[in-house]
Amino acid sequence: MAWRLLADVMLILHAAFLLFFVLGGFLAWRWPKVVWAHLAVAVWSLAIVVIDYDCPLTGAEKYFLRRGGEDVYAGGYINHYLDGTIWPEGATPVAEKVGFALIVISYVGFFVLRSRSRRRSRVASVKSPT
Repeated sequence: MAWRLLADVMLILHAAFLLFFVLGGFLAWRWPKVVWAHLAVAVWSLAIVVIDYDCPLTGAEKYFLRRGGEDVYAGGYINHYLDGTIWPEGATPVAEKVGFALIVISYVGFFVLRSRSRRRSRVASVKSPT
């Protein structure tokens, strides 16, 4: 029972990790310090895709499933839970590209907003009498 609960916790943590991967850059628009955590997640995710190694979060979930006496699914978390459910079966490479494109879009927006904010603060400091 406890092992299954731990497997479920890993499933939820993995989902949160993937959501942060896709949306974290946009969260940084509001909370700029989030960009550093998101950058780490983005680099980690890019490495997993490019080098094609197993995600440790998936490994932990499978470990807990095995310890609980349950069958372990083949492949990775994304192929098992998302492929054919969230997007059409076999479209994972397209979904990965969309995810990375969203990161690029969010970072462009982040830097545009940051430059506007800096420009406004410079203009305000020039206008205020000292």
